[in-house]
Amino acid sequence: MFCGKMGAGKTTKSLEVSHERNAVLLSEDEWLTSVYPDSIKTLEDYVKYAGRLKPQMKKLAQSILAAGTNVVMNFPANTIPQREWFKSIFS
Repeated sequence: MFCGKMGAGKTTKSLEVSHERNAVLLSEDEWLTSVYPDSIKTLEDYVKYAGRLKPQMKKLAQSILAAGTNVVMNFPANTIPQREWFKSIFS
């Protein structure tokens, strides 16, 4: 898990680690932009659409892990519920 402020290099580091470990990189920003283009204008929009994305991302990550492949997830985890969601993926 990488922690830091916006612009600190977390995305760059997650990409680097995914290459080093031959892992699948799942990026919330990329998925939100692809699945909900031009839909996120406010914090409320982000919460709404990220909430819709999380169940599928959890299933995808678990399927990849079950297949024996590493996963690097570039998702925020700055709140307790977000960290609990991460834990639920591998628990």
